[in-house]
Amino acid sequence: MSGHLFDNRLMNEKDLYDVTGLKRHSAQVNWFVTQFGVKPVQRADGRVILSWAAFEALQARRVCATSAVPATNNERPTLVPVRRAA
Repeated sequence: MSGHLFDNRLMNEKDLYDVTGLKRHSAQVNWFVTQFGVKPVQRADGRVILSWAAFEALQARRVCATSAVPATNNERPTLVPVRRAA
């Protein structure tokens, strides 16, 4: 690759079959919804349009979301006004 961080090539029919194990476009869409919770963009004929970079980002997000790191208390801090309202 020419130094790009992400691969912006679109996944072709064979790539989508290799990843999902499914041939029907609607089944591939359902697979993405089940596995990642997102519905991929589709062409008018139903084909899934997804770049390799987007797929890799979905995988990375999934790994981070299910990692063994314990959840921390992410409560928002109390907001303090900087100045008084007029």
